[in-house]
Order: sequence, then C-alpha cells, then structure tokens
Amino acid sequence: MRAVFFLWVTLLFASCSPRFSDEYWEQYRYLGSIREESHLYPQFCGKEHYYLVVLVDARHLDYSSPEKYFSTLGHGLFFSQEPLTGHAWIVLAGIRDGKSVVFEGGHTGEFGTVAPKYFDEVIRLSREENDPNPAKYLFTMLPDGRLEPGAGGHTPTFAAAFPLTQEGYERLNGLLQTYDFSRWSLTGPNCVRFARTCLSAIGVDIECRMTMTLPRSFRYGAMTVRLWSDTCYSSLTAETPEMLEFQLWELVKNGSALVAKKWYKSRE
Repeated sequence: MRAVFFLWVTLLFASCSPRFSDEYWEQYRYLGSIREESHLYPQFCGKEHYYLVVLVDARHLDYSSPEKYFSTLGHGLFFSQEPLTGHAWIVLAGIRDGKSVVFEGGHTGEFGTVAPKYFDEVIRLSREENDPNPAKYLFTMLPDGRLEPGAGGHTPTFAAAFPLTQEGYERLNGLLQTYDFSRWSLTGPNCVRFARTCLSAIGVDIECRMTMTLPRSFRYGAMTVRLWSDTCYSSLTAETPEMLEFQLWELVKNGSALVAKKWYKSRE
C-alpha cells in the first residue's frame, strides 16, 4: 500500500527508537495469539482444486496519533529490510478448460506519472498556491493504479485460505476480469480494498477501516506546511493492512478460514 506522503513526512518526524503507546500494545495484542496459537488451527495445504488465499504484509504502525504513526514508520525505515509500507494481495486457483490455473496479484498505484504523488502535491498546494487545505489532495483518486503481479516484493505477515466451490471460483475470476485497477486512492480503491472486495464476492464481509488524526501543520525544512483550515480534512480514514490482518485472524479463529502462511512460504 503506497503512501509517499507518509514516507516523506516520516523523515521529518521519526526517531529511530519509537515509544510505543498503550493503545499500540492493545491494538496489536492479537499478534501474540497468532505467534502462539496459529499452529493449533487447521492449516491449508493447497490440495483443493478451487481456493482463494488472502495475504497481507502488515507493518504494525501506531495509528494512535500522527507523531506516533510517523515514529513507528520511521523505525521500519531504519531497521527493517522489508518494504516500508504494507500490502495485500491474493492467490486464486481453479480449473479452466481442464487445466489448473493460478493467479497471484494485488492492486497498487501512486507512481507520480500521470498525477502528482500525494506528498508532492500537498507541498505544492501549501507553498505555491497558499491553499488553506492542502490535505484535501490526500482524498483525491489517482488515475495511475494498476494490477501488481505476484507479491510485489512483499512477504506475508499472515495469510488465510478459503476453499471455494467452482461457482465461487467463477465469480472471483469474473471479478478479476472486470475490476478497475486503473484508479488508486488512500481512502478508496487500493490493495486492502481489493482483497476485501474479493472476500465479499464469496460472502465474507469484514471491516478494515482505521481513522488517524492529521496535524493542522508540520515543519518541512525551514518552512511550516499547513495541512488544513477546514476541520473536514483533520482526519483520514483508510482501510489498512493491519486491520485486514486482524480480521483474517478472527476468521481463522471462528472457523471461516484456514491458516495459509506456511503453505505460501513452502511454494517459494
């Protein structure tokens, strides 16, 4: 999940040793359960002819405040070899024309080729246009989304599998043929939305949204960049890999999905 705005602001705010909040530990308490209990739940082995696997690479950021978010994002920048931002993608397998077919991919965007990247445009609106609400661009739909084949360089922190009927497979295959990958947004179509849409197509509905407060302004070098004057831009709600990871674990625990991380790694 690309968010260059957050990446660059991290360089301004982040320290290498974040102080994790109580809210952080509460939010990610489920990670201990995953580590200690995931082997106790049914494991996916990939023997089914039809299946969907939803994979997520969650960076486990602290969303309790902008400063803490930037701090944990910066910690990943300096100490992790993994991609800085998270991602979600799927593996879909079935039989077509008598042959086994496997698709792996997700939704990506924000390349800055046909529309400005989020950070670039926020800075320009503040510095050159003296716009009172540069943060409004964070809610803009970008026209440079595309299908990302494979994992996009990501390693899953969790994966859940859903055995399918032939009808369910055909429904998902049809979704892939018609899904609009050309648009991308922090608050709309993105990798998590794509994964959640695939789940919804087979009758699995989950909530992956999270809200973070945006500061009114921040320092960028020698200048102060104003983000908003209108309070309608004072927070940003987006579907996040962290919430997807949590919801997938909940589906495993209630018997609606199988643990698939070990299976996926065995394919490499």
